[in-house]
Amino acid sequence: MKKIMVVGVGGVGGVLAANLVKKYGESVSLIARGPRRESLRQNGLTLHSDLYGEFTVQPACIEEDPALCGVQDLILICVKNGGLQKVCQQISPVVGEHTAVMAVMNGVSAGQELVQRLGKGVLVDSVIYTVSSAGSDYSITQKGSYTYLNIGSHTDSEEGKKAAQEIADLLNAAGVDCKVSRNVQAAIWKKYVLNCAFNVATARWGYTIGQLAADAAKRADCRALMAEAAAVAAKMGVPLPEDLVDKHMVTMMENTTPNSDSSLSRDFDAGKVGEMEVFSGYIVRKAAELGVPAPVSGEYYEGLKARAAGFI
Repeated sequence: MKKIMVVGVGGVGGVLAANLVKKYGESVSLIARGPRRESLRQNGLTLHSDLYGEFTVQPACIEEDPALCGVQDLILICVKNGGLQKVCQQISPVVGEHTAVMAVMNGVSAGQELVQRLGKGVLVDSVIYTVSSAGSDYSITQKGSYTYLNIGSHTDSEEGKKAAQEIADLLNAAGVDCKVSRNVQAAIWKKYVLNCAFNVATARWGYTIGQLAADAAKRADCRALMAEAAAVAAKMGVPLPEDLVDKHMVTMMENTTPNSDSSLSRDFDAGKVGEMEVFSGYIVRKAAELGVPAPVSGEYYEGLKARAAGFI
């Protein structure tokens, strides 16, 4: 893959972009807007990382309009779900017949939305595990000893499988741990089930994980939120381990730093709706569509909407 584009240079996109530019240099184009674009052009992209160390790269191409960069071999989409429709319109001119397009985003619906809105290219699904964020100076901070992806062909086609393996090889060569999954949808749903409690409960109450863990009723709610999401996955034919919720409860309540919060709770604290629909609204609507009981998810969704009603 000779031409690589990263759309969105926030927490997730920034970690990937920094490592890709460091390895592949001028082959990598970044898409950013406004002050972020100007800062990247003037100061480069800085990564403060527990895993990768501290370094700054100078991307050769930073544009607001993807069309200026020409047809790409690989496009990584690292934006909030609400921006996907616009991104599909913007990248359409640079997606060729064999361009691999991979969304590195929250939720479980990005791949299908790409199929519907883009309608071309070779689509690869992914799920990423990392703790990263963008600072006010547009530098990226990655915390902890891990960043890794599971990826796989969206359609299970031979071309998709080949593209997934090529992407994995490319990322691994750049120092980013990436594995091709036999069932990437199951991998995506595993993380999503956790976030249906982690993001939703912390945002609903404005709590840290430690505060949730100390409240027996809210611990029970977190278990119910995950169990309802897992039931939706099962109804959709996505195979998940029977002990998934038990393991996620240990991860969330016992193995997570007590002062941890979530991206959604930080958005809510800042008066922004963020990805409320991704982590809560989607599962409530899908449960209703499939006839899966999800009373706790519905209650928390209404609570989130009530809290968000006061946002400007």
